[in-house]
Formats: sequence, C-alpha cells, structure tokens
Amino acid sequence: MFKQITDLSGNEWYLIASLWIFLIFFIVVAIMLVRMRKDYVDYMKEIPMNDVEEQENSILH
Repeated sequence: MFKQITDLSGNEWYLIASLWIFLIFFIVVAIMLVRMRKDYVDYMKEIPMNDVEEQENSILH
C-alpha cells in the first residue's frame, strides 16, 4: 500500500481530491455541531421517546 502512495506516476490528483473532500466534509460537520443550539439538541434527543410514548398511549386508549 505504501509503495502505491510513494510511486504515484501521475495519478496523485485522485488522492489529493479525495483527501480534500474528506477534510472539508468533516470540518463542515464539526462546525455544524459546534454551532448547534442546545435547545435543538434537547428537542432532537426527546423525539424517539415521544414517539414511543405516543404509541403506548394509542394502544392503551
């Protein structure tokens, strides 16, 4: 594997492009997570529990 990396022979653009796509994606995700509001996180955290409670209430009634 390391021999392929050191002996690129003109195909380094694919490696460089994939590295940049990988880095940009995770930088954007990290920025989104840092900027996310606390009340939105709490709301999203409660959604699965609310669905289960609604289903249990509809079965009981």
